[in-house]
Amino acid sequence: MMKLPARGKSIPFNFFSQSRKKLGRPPSSYSKNGHGNENYSLALTQLLFQSEGETRRNVQNPCAIAPLMYWRQYGLTSIHQNSRSFTTTPAIHTTSPPSGNNVGALSNYADHCSVTSLFIEISSRYEVSERKSLTLPRTKSLDQDGSIDRSHGKRVSFGKSTAVLTSEFCMTYLSLPEKFVSARKPISIVKLNSGMQEEGCEREQFLRLLSGDDYGVNHVALLAAIDTIPAHVSQAGEIPENNVHRLREICTPLYEKIFFYILGSANDDLGVAFLVKLRKDVRDVIHNYKLIDRSYYGTDPKKDSIKVLLPRLQNLEKSLQTILTSLFRPGVLQLKQITYHNTPASIIEQIAFKEAVHPLQSLQDLRMRLGRGRRCFAFFHPALPNTPLVFVHVALLRHIPETMDDIQNGTKDILDGSYSESDATCATFYSITNTEPGLAGVDLGNHLIKSVVQVLKEEFPNKLKTFCTLSPIPNFKKWLEGKLVRYHEEMRSKPHSTEQSLDNTNDTKNDNVLKFVDNNLFTDDELDKLAKIFPTSSEPVLALLDSLNDNRWEAAQKGAHILPSSIDLAEKLQPFLLKFAAYYLTVESRHGRPLCPVAKFHIRNGAEMYRLNFLADRSSKGLRNSCGIMINYRYVLDEIEENHLKYEAVGAINVREGVNLWLGK
Repeated sequence: MMKLPARGKSIPFNFFSQSRKKLGRPPSSYSKNGHGNENYSLALTQLLFQSEGETRRNVQNPCAIAPLMYWRQYGLTSIHQNSRSFTTTPAIHTTSPPSGNNVGALSNYADHCSVTSLFIEISSRYEVSERKSLTLPRTKSLDQDGSIDRSHGKRVSFGKSTAVLTSEFCMTYLSLPEKFVSARKPISIVKLNSGMQEEGCEREQFLRLLSGDDYGVNHVALLAAIDTIPAHVSQAGEIPENNVHRLREICTPLYEKIFFYILGSANDDLGVAFLVKLRKDVRDVIHNYKLIDRSYYGTDPKKDSIKVLLPRLQNLEKSLQTILTSLFRPGVLQLKQITYHNTPASIIEQIAFKEAVHPLQSLQDLRMRLGRGRRCFAFFHPALPNTPLVFVHVALLRHIPETMDDIQNGTKDILDGSYSESDATCATFYSITNTEPGLAGVDLGNHLIKSVVQVLKEEFPNKLKTFCTLSPIPNFKKWLEGKLVRYHEEMRSKPHSTEQSLDNTNDTKNDNVLKFVDNNLFTDDELDKLAKIFPTSSEPVLALLDSLNDNRWEAAQKGAHILPSSIDLAEKLQPFLLKFAAYYLTVESRHGRPLCPVAKFHIRNGAEMYRLNFLADRSSKGLRNSCGIMINYRYVLDEIEENHLKYEAVGAINVREGVNLWLGK
């Protein structure tokens, strides 16, 4: 059996087992507490296969099991006395799934429980508890035994308590296998279509049920209530409050009321985990339906069905976002610092696995990010105590960094003793990640940054005065490529473009080109300079585009096989690329807001655009997304609120000289 490498040695970070997709969170907690290695090994092994009292919620976090797989891979007999504890959520004994000797036996538990039937029973229970008549179209009256018979052909019983019923529903939904395609993974339309329409996709069937007429707004009752309003309007033109309350009650979808019923009834806050997962699924289905809708042309029954479902699913998603925003408010969230030695391994695993901005390179890289000279903070919710919702990495430096190498070198200086953490004058946020897709749009990152600023000010009250970011510019290269192609097409058709635009007013493609291209993308002097950079090309704009996709140039920026010609080319292209980056961040907009999502996030939080940095990120991801360009956003504490209000009111952005100079200002 392979032994665990000694502490301090760098080992490959690819220890994440593929079995994480099949295994889930262990059902109990274990800490070594001085036991021998044999007992420790046995206990960890039991965590992998114990299923007695296991619940569906406990198998939802595939990252929590990875530390156990790591110890098994490198050998449990060599664990040191100071090994970290593995802490997980205790089992919830609301129901007893079938016992077995492996986790696979638990995967069939959900097959015996229909999400749809359980939800119908909960909705019936809610209606009875609210002392309302059962108004669903397919609902029959109560039988003598207290059950309800619906035309679905299933009989539901009121024998279980509400807490058990709602908890069982939440656990059953959380345990459903992923049958439809996630929006994060590119997929062909044919495979997407077949996956979405798969008969066994119970999630999609449940979402179709929620978006149907039975659980939405009662439009008949709403129209009837509207018709009665004129008769109750006072002479002063006021509507009685009871009528207003009645209208608001009718306008609230039934599924929204049932969601609150589940939140208040399910044990151990299972309702919160259910809503987070449900919103993630709704967003995925909406995304996939849009792809299918765009893939069909003309009339098609499938397309007509999707056009009906899409607005209903979007309303469902907005309702879920409203509920989750109230649940994940700042007063409820808990800020915790993540450290390598004191934080449970399952949480560190999630931090490592879900890092989205700068992927980890090795275990040593992980230790550095959680060690001296760095800080990592995360928000947790009491209902999800072992799940970091959003986390941020911070570097303590003595100046605002221009490149990722500056951050690395600053940390090494602290580790080498060149200076201490207390000498740092600048806190740089270089990575922030939202780990839960179901919480997208819920304002967690804003509160996290402001909370971390206060914590760091208390920890370093004397010298730490500057708070900034070193942020990527996602989608910049893709935007630039489209811009250059369309600019080239426009210039080629310039002599007769006006005539074409008048004769072909219905030409959608030509209209899109005219809207997308700006005449001031290049000045005459810049075109002359570009022609000198590429003297052998008759089309210098296309030559610029080709150079961005030249693998040799990319390899040179990453430090591999550095060619003098490539370095010279990069220096010559610097003013062009930085100008385009400044233009992309400050001029290009959609509905008066920046195209770049990162820029939109920080500017809305009250930051200012401080400086553009050329070739600041030479990784493959950085060159592929933004040609290696990064930007510093600076948080001036006395100006944060003013910048935020100006942006929200009129879309104003505070741009400093480090960005404006590339626009010629």
